[in-house]
Amino acid sequence: MLGRVWTIPLILVLGESGSNMRYSKIREQLIASSGREVSDSTLSKKLSELTELGLLSRKSFAEVPPRVEYSLSDAGLALFMKLNDLGAWAREECHSGGLRIPQARKPLQEPSAVGLT
Repeated sequence: MLGRVWTIPLILVLGESGSNMRYSKIREQLIASSGREVSDSTLSKKLSELTELGLLSRKSFAEVPPRVEYSLSDAGLALFMKLNDLGAWAREECHSGGLRIPQARKPLQEPSAVGLT
C-alpha cells in the first residue's frame, strides 16, 4: 500500500492541508509538491483505492455542478502523523551524521560502451 505511486504524497498533501480538499486542489498540490504530472485517471483511481482502504473520507454534495471533497479518515490521520515522525527522525539523523545521503549514481552505460554487444 505505502510503496505504491502517489500514496504517500496524497496522504501528505491531505494531512498538511488540515481540511477537506476538492479534486482539483489535490491535483494542484500534488503537482506542486512532487514536480511531476499526475493524470486524471491515475489520481481518480488512487483516491478511490485510498478511500476503499479507509485512509480517506469522501463526501459528495448534492449540488449543481456536483462537488466532492476528500479528507483523511482517522486511520489516514494516524498514518500522516507516523509519516511526520519518520520525516523528523530522518532529518535528525541526517543532521547528526547518523544517516548519509547517497551520492547520485552514474547513469548506466550503453551495453556497447562496456563491450557487451
